[in-house]
Amino acid sequence: MLKIRLTRVGKKNSPAYRVVVAEKKKAVQGKFKEIIGNYNPTLQPKTLVIDKERALFWMKNGAQASDTVHNLMCDLGILSKEDKIKKVYGKKLSKKAIKAGGENVASTAPTAEVTEDKPAAETPEETPVEAETPEENSPEESSKNDAEPEDTADQK
Repeated sequence: MLKIRLTRVGKKNSPAYRVVVAEKKKAVQGKFKEIIGNYNPTLQPKTLVIDKERALFWMKNGAQASDTVHNLMCDLGILSKEDKIKKVYGKKLSKKAIKAGGENVASTAPTAEVTEDKPAAETPEETPVEAETPEENSPEESSKNDAEPEDTADQK
């Protein structure tokens, strides 16, 4: 079975990718049938080039795109944007977290709304605190601060 996927090229800490057609069983860095594009996410703006004709040719002949390549093709307009795959990468949840996750989602939603309301009410209270901070650096205290280092020098 053929797969359209990314293979990493480029220097250390500077990834660039080729969009290739390869056998699914082959190693990611192994042999491939054809290079049909490239993707460089480190440049601003990100560069993405995929040969539309060759990609559609290989897909008609049975090649399947990986999730990432599928989404990149959707961004380019080769595939419809409605077909974009929503996949979350990260640590898998344990069975306990999944069971508790359904309950916590319902309980966390109202608290999120409450926390959004609180900062708006606390903003006027924070303003006087900021006004007090410059008073701490008054000239009287700065003279006390100057006196303290002299006291420590006398002790030596």
